[in-house]
Amino acid sequence: MATLREWISNGKTGVQQLVFICVIVFVPAWLMQMLDLNAGLWWLTYTPSTWVKPWSFITYMFLHVGFFHLLGNMLWLYFVGSILQDLVGPKHIYRLFLGGGILGAVFFQGIYSFSAYAEQGIPFQLLGASGGVSAVVIGTAIFTPRYRLFLFGLVEVELRWIALAKVLLDFGGLASGSNVGGYTAHLGGIAWGAIYVFGVLRGDFLLGLFDFFDNFSARLGAAFQKKSPRNTTLRFEKGNKTVVSNATRGKGGPSEAEVNMILDKISQVGYNNLTAKEKETLFKASKTD
Repeated sequence: MATLREWISNGKTGVQQLVFICVIVFVPAWLMQMLDLNAGLWWLTYTPSTWVKPWSFITYMFLHVGFFHLLGNMLWLYFVGSILQDLVGPKHIYRLFLGGGILGAVFFQGIYSFSAYAEQGIPFQLLGASGGVSAVVIGTAIFTPRYRLFLFGLVEVELRWIALAKVLLDFGGLASGSNVGGYTAHLGGIAWGAIYVFGVLRGDFLLGLFDFFDNFSARLGAAFQKKSPRNTTLRFEKGNKTVVSNATRGKGGPSEAEVNMILDKISQVGYNNLTAKEKETLFKASKTD
């Protein structure tokens, strides 16, 4: 009988897995709220007034208790996250989502600590995937700013303008004083999305940190599983900067030069203007172990 982990990962992309987990968590959370069992939900939400549940830095971002709150976040994650995943693979989606959620909680903690609410001991709770989703949206917009989307199937808009509108709305929401926790988490996610793309996907100042963890996990895995000789580590480089790392190149896979040329073209004219062959080449290069 397959384990829950195998069931979740079987045939699903990274974006689909994140959406699936959020939906699965929503069902019991909604029931607990309907039955007025909010004490149970408290252990999953991030609460800046207490440090007794450090795991809530992670659990809060998968927790939703309102259907439209869940729906909005999952639509953003699925449609925008799938764009970036096709370009760089699922590993970076996980990093963006989790990192954005964690930094969103850190931002929220910082704002709360210096507010009158903290002085008066007024409790707040943070929940929802919007911090992680914001990181994915901004990260995708920075990586491929000219990617065009059709809003409501009618209006063609480049992704960079959608991302800019989101940033302005988040700052406006924060200034309005409504849902301060949520908008603060959004800004933390936006910050992480920009940091990650410039530091890893388009730069190298964070690459060493992630390479360290990748190498550590690879060595740990090698102790339990023999590595296939057909898979090799492929680095895509732009000048002296690594753009995408730790992808898998099997027999007959795309070369670094091919991938670099395609990434340059995306920066100039957007993903939509790639040929079918170029998209297929990039998709093959983005496959990870």
